[in-house]
Amino acid sequence: MTKPTRLTDEELGDLLRETFTERETLADHLPEATKRRNPVPVLLAAAAVLVVLAGVLYGVHRPDRSDPPPAATPAVSDDGQIWAAAVFSIARRVEPSDGWQVVQVFGQGQRAETQALKASPAPVVTFSATAKARIEMAVRPLAPVTFDGEDPSCADRRVATVTVGPVVSKTDHKEVHTSIFYDCGRGSILTYRIEQAAGIWKVTGIVGHVTGVVPAGGCPSASPREGC
Repeated sequence: MTKPTRLTDEELGDLLRETFTERETLADHLPEATKRRNPVPVLLAAAAVLVVLAGVLYGVHRPDRSDPPPAATPAVSDDGQIWAAAVFSIARRVEPSDGWQVVQVFGQGQRAETQALKASPAPVVTFSATAKARIEMAVRPLAPVTFDGEDPSCADRRVATVTVGPVVSKTDHKEVHTSIFYDCGRGSILTYRIEQAAGIWKVTGIVGHVTGVVPAGGCPSASPREGC
């Protein structure tokens, strides 16, 4: 297809003058029955139509006008699925015999008492709405999930507080530092190795050692857990 010609302002003016002059010449050869009519309105109408058409071509194809670039498609993050696998695994790891009443989930740095890493400054993790939905879906078989829970008292022994750090990419897997606290101050801190298989992220191991935490004042006598 031939690319439309772009007219400059001077070329457009010359074209209109030539067209108008040509229509005046044709007016001298009109039939006798129509020659008595004033040819000016006809010539003005023809010139107006030409102005509109030429103006459209000139405006659309000006060199300084261009179509906006297509919007970039946002990348889809798998972080929500990776965090969901970590939260589910650590909550199931220390699940009480009568199950959890609720699992509180926090991103690292959201609360000082839920820091999982001792880095300074510690990276802050925030959850998108999609990430929250994926965590809730993964943990649902164990217990309901809340993202704005309060610190449980010693009377709430079936409340787990889980904190996850940022997703760290390795050559062939991901790693997430994870902690859980429950039962009046007991807890575990570890780093999960998480890999993708058939499109699903799963915990495949633990990196390093698991750190166990016991209450600073010792286990309360009413603790239902054996060995506490």
